[in-house]
Amino acid sequence: MTAHLPIPDAGQLGTGLPGTVLWMRALLTLAYAGVPALLVAVSVWRAAHQARRDVPDVVVSRVRAARLTGLGAGLILGIAAVWSGQALLTPAAVAAGYLFGVLLAELLGAPRPSGSLRIASLQTRRIRSYLPVWSMPVALCAAVLAIAAPVILAMLPAVRYGSPAAGDQGSGLTLPAAALHWPVAACVPLAVVAVLGLAAGGLALRRAPWLPPVTPGQPEVDERIRRSAARAVAGAVIAIELFVLAAEAILASDGLAVPAPVNGHLYLGSRIFVWSGISLAAMAVAVWCRLGRWKGTLASLPAATRQD
Repeated sequence: MTAHLPIPDAGQLGTGLPGTVLWMRALLTLAYAGVPALLVAVSVWRAAHQARRDVPDVVVSRVRAARLTGLGAGLILGIAAVWSGQALLTPAAVAAGYLFGVLLAELLGAPRPSGSLRIASLQTRRIRSYLPVWSMPVALCAAVLAIAAPVILAMLPAVRYGSPAAGDQGSGLTLPAAALHWPVAACVPLAVVAVLGLAAGGLALRRAPWLPPVTPGQPEVDERIRRSAARAVAGAVIAIELFVLAAEAILASDGLAVPAPVNGHLYLGSRIFVWSGISLAAMAVAVWCRLGRWKGTLASLPAATRQD
């Protein structure tokens, strides 16, 4: 899979501009990896600051370190993706690193209670009670579309065009005959990432409601911690699926990228794919940050407001 924005090599640019390729890759790194990572890092720090009012500092520090470490690992993966020519995979790689940071350090690596701490609860814990009602449908719908995209594109007919250009018969403008192909092969790795992200998210969500208690005699604080972990996982999973879907939409624009004079409708469809991909990526970052916010305890929230 190659990035939608082709990166010419130094030979194409000429010997007088040896740094242009580096600048282009640096800009792609900033746009595809740096901006999402920075926004999410700010969200993590803000959530940690808010959580200190309710949760012991040692727990807040551990959770913050887990999420920022995962985000840093994802950022490294994203930079590697840009410099290996897989730029459209970069945002999903950043989100995947964050997800595995939450899973390994915050959930699986959570310290077990020691000493004489014994707490029994008759409350039935369901993962849906920790998440907004819209989060799981959004994640599943985005995942289904992202996974099915290669199959859908493989079933579409190729777009062919030739000369003379439509609407320019009198101008003498001619275009060579060509056929555009849908980027089926390029979307397969993205679909694999969507499957892996959904599987890892499912494993993490099953673990979140059973985090061990850390505050004796304050079960409502433990519930806040579990809810925060579940929302962080859901935000990362939705981000991965939307990032993958965004990349597939941008790639799919190549299947309709005819010159504007040939067919204005097809050219418009190509631009719609591009801007849809950009919009999906922006939505992914927004949802990721939103679900990373610190929320109040479940018991203190009215039922009508829990969907947020």
